[in-house]
Amino acid sequence: EPYRIRDYDISISDEWIDTVLSLRNIKKRSEIKEGDPFSMETLEKERASISQILRHIGYYTATEDNFRYLADTSLMSNQVDLQLILKDTIAPRMHYIRNIKVISGYDPFDEPPFKLVDSVEYKDLSILYDSTHFLRPSVLRRNILMEKGERYSDIRDKQSYNLVNSLGSISRTNVQYSTVNEGDSALLDYKIYLTEGNIHGIQTGIDGTNKAGNLGIAANISYNHYNLFNGAEHWNIKLRGAYEFVKKSTDEVLSENYYEFGIGTSLIFPQLHLPLFREYITNRYTTTSEYSINFDIQRRVDYTRNFFNLNWKERFSSPNGNVMQTYSIIDINYVMMPKISQKFDEYLKEPGNELTRFSYEDIFTAGINYSIVLSMPNQGKFGRRQSSFRFFAESSGNLLYWGSELFKATKSESGQYQVLNNPFAQFLKGDIDFAQTFRFDAKNTIAGHLGLGMAYPYNNSKIMPFEKRYFAGGPNNVRGWNTRHLGPGTVKDTSNLATQVGDINLIMSLEYRYKWIKYIELAAFVDAGNVWTVKEYENQPGGHFKFSSFYEQIAVGCGIGLRIDLGFIVIRFDGGKRLYDPAEAKSERFVLFDKFKGNAAFYFAIGYPF
Repeated sequence: EPYRIRDYDISISDEWIDTVLSLRNIKKRSEIKEGDPFSMETLEKERASISQILRHIGYYTATEDNFRYLADTSLMSNQVDLQLILKDTIAPRMHYIRNIKVISGYDPFDEPPFKLVDSVEYKDLSILYDSTHFLRPSVLRRNILMEKGERYSDIRDKQSYNLVNSLGSISRTNVQYSTVNEGDSALLDYKIYLTEGNIHGIQTGIDGTNKAGNLGIAANISYNHYNLFNGAEHWNIKLRGAYEFVKKSTDEVLSENYYEFGIGTSLIFPQLHLPLFREYITNRYTTTSEYSINFDIQRRVDYTRNFFNLNWKERFSSPNGNVMQTYSIIDINYVMMPKISQKFDEYLKEPGNELTRFSYEDIFTAGINYSIVLSMPNQGKFGRRQSSFRFFAESSGNLLYWGSELFKATKSESGQYQVLNNPFAQFLKGDIDFAQTFRFDAKNTIAGHLGLGMAYPYNNSKIMPFEKRYFAGGPNNVRGWNTRHLGPGTVKDTSNLATQVGDINLIMSLEYRYKWIKYIELAAFVDAGNVWTVKEYENQPGGHFKFSSFYEQIAVGCGIGLRIDLGFIVIRFDGGKRLYDPAEAKSERFVLFDKFKGNAAFYFAIGYPF
C-alpha cells in the first residue's frame, strides 16, 4: 500500500521569502495535493519551481538545495504529514546589478587574442570594442534587457541571451556573473562576450519538379549579408529560374515547354518598426521587421505573365518559440499579362471558360494580413500530447475602394475601380487550423487535424483572385484525390484548375501512426473535406455552399502510408483511396470498392501531412 500525503504545509523562516510565496499562492498552485501518493518526483518538481520563482524576482543564488522537507511517517496508517522549510543555512539573498559590461568581437579561438582598441559608455553599458567595432551600441542596448541598479531577474537574463544570440551576425554568446558583497548589499557584475559570425554568405539550390507528370528543373542562387549597417541587419538578394517540359497534347491549349525566372530582395531589421505597443512587445518578444520586393516572369508559348510583390512584415515570437505572430502592414501584389497568343485568347473567350479567363486577367491587390501560430509541445501527463493552432486573417482593397469613392474615381466598363488601369481586388479572408497528436507509448500515436477557411469578395470584386482561393485534394489534404481535383461541392473532376477551386474550405483528418522499427513508421488515415463557393457561378454548378446540403458533399478518403524518419527529415509515401465521392450521383457516392483507376492516388512528400 503506497504512502499518501495527509497534510502539506510550507513554513519558511525568512519573512520576505515567506511573503513572496504567500502572495503567489504557491500552496494552492502546488502539484503536491493531499491524498496524492508520496512521490519523490513531485517533491523535486516543487523545490525546483519555488527556487525558479525566487530567481525570477532577484534571488540569484536560490537553488533547490535551499529547501528541504520534513516528512512525518509515524502515523501508522500509510500517511505522511509533509512540511517544506528552508535549510538551516544562510538564506538566499536578493541581488542587484552593479555593472554591465559587453565585450564585442571577442573570440576565444582568435590568434592573436582580443585586442581592445575602444571603449564606449552607452546608457549604463560599458562596451569594449576590438578593431571591427562589431555592432552599434544602440543595438546592444536594445537587446540587453538587464538594467544597472535593478534586481536580478532570471527571466530578463534568459530573454537577453535569446535576443542577442538570435542576431544573425553573432556566432557565439557567453554570459558570466560575478558576485560582489558591499556591506549589507549583494551585487552582481554582468559580462556578456559576443563572437562575430560569418557576415557574408552564398547559397545555391537545385530542385527537380513533377507537376501532374510534367518534369522540370529549378535552380536558385542567393547572396546574404548579415550585418549590413552594423546592426545585425540581414540583406538577401536571390535569383531563381525554372524550366518545365510539358507534354504535348492535341486536345490541350497549353502544351509547350515553358520557363520562368525571377529576382527578389529583402532586408530584415532585428527590431520592431511598428509604432504601436513597441516597448511592450520588445520587452516580451524577439522581433524583426522585414521589407521585400519580388519580380517574376512566367513565359510560355501562349502567354507571358509577370508577378510583382511589395511587402512590409513585422514579426515577433515568444522567448520559448511557442508563439509566433506576423503582421503584413503593406502587402501589394500586381499580376499582369503583357503578351497573349491569339489562339489562347480565343480559347479564353469560348463559352464555359469564364472562370479560366478570370484566372488569367491582370489583377492588383493591396491589403494587410495577420497570422498567429501557437505551438504547445509536450502537454499533459508524461508530455504525450502535442498541439498547434494557427489563425490567419486578410483584408484587401478597402482603402483603395474608400479612396476611389471619396475622390469620385471613374469606373471601368465592368463597373470596377482601377489602379494602373487594372481593377483591384477587394475581399476578406480568414483561416483557422488546429492539429494535435497524442502518443500512447513509444510506438503508437494518434494525430488529428481540423482546418476551416472562408474568403468573401465584395464591392469591387465579384470573385476572389485565383491565387487566394482554396483547393482540395493532394498529399496534405483529402488524400484519394489529386491536388486541386476535388470540388467545389459536387463539381466533377474536370482537371481544370480554374474551376476546381472555392471560397470556403473544410478539412478534417485522423491518422494512426505505428513505429515499426527505428527509422520506419506505418500509418493508416481517414481524411474528409471539400471546398465550396460563396456565390453561384455559372461554370461551377453544384459548387455553392448551402447549410441544408453541405454535409452531404463532404468527400471522404482513406489509405495507408509508409514514413522513413531520419530525424532531420521525414520521407513520406501515402496511398489514398476514395471512400465517398460527392461528385457522383447520390446512390453511387460510396466508391470504396470501385476500381482503383481514377479513384485512388499515390503521394510522395516530405514531412508529415499536419
